[in-house]
Amino acid sequence: MSSTPVRAGLIGAGFIGGVHAHAIRSAGGILTRVADSSPEQAAQAAHRHGALAPAESALALIASDDVDVVHICTPNATHAELAELAIAHGKAVVCEKPLATSVGDAERLVSLARDASVVNAVPFVYRYYPTVREARSRIAKGEAGRLWLLHGSYLQDWLAGQGETNWRLDPLHGGGSRAFGDIGVHWCDLMEFVTGHRIIRLMARLSNAYAERVTSDGLHAAGTEDGAMVVFETDKGRLAP
Repeated sequence: MSSTPVRAGLIGAGFIGGVHAHAIRSAGGILTRVADSSPEQAAQAAHRHGALAPAESALALIASDDVDVVHICTPNATHAELAELAIAHGKAVVCEKPLATSVGDAERLVSLARDASVVNAVPFVYRYYPTVREARSRIAKGEAGRLWLLHGSYLQDWLAGQGETNWRLDPLHGGGSRAFGDIGVHWCDLMEFVTGHRIIRLMARLSNAYAERVTSDGLHAAGTEDGAMVVFETDKGRLAP
């Protein structure tokens, strides 16, 4: 007895959008629609990613009858609005992290998705690494003993140079926090997933490698942090430096 393939629509066809397109096909789904920054860009992206057709706009994609699940791969500041529209149309949602750039928006989306009974997810992909699954299993079985100190780091050299820039450096597009709120959440989710602990309280110090960034139109003040040092406590009374 054959099942009907899931029909996916992709909003945002940049680097991570391409990753989602590949994942959709690998999972046996069909990429039916692609929306991008303009109809012309959408047409190019639809051809590039093997979609059945481009969408005139993000709203048109969400409203399409041939889209079961909406993949949101746009700049961070647009996530909440697009996810809310998709939920209102009864569509399942796969939204890139962060789900929203404010706690209030994120909580509202969780509530809306729950009330609408739609499937929704933020793809914290490190959860699915075999080594991560192995570590989680061993800890759950008690093989790691008593966990009392949790620590780690998430380091990358992307945007490390003063002359490198990206929309993520602009709080209006990427949100108010980059190293911690946009990237560091991967480490936080990984720690919670593996250990079963939940972060309940924290202290943080944010810093920048450069006070200003060099762009094509001159020097600009750093809009978001390049690094974050965090100390937190979990719901099981453990500390993490």
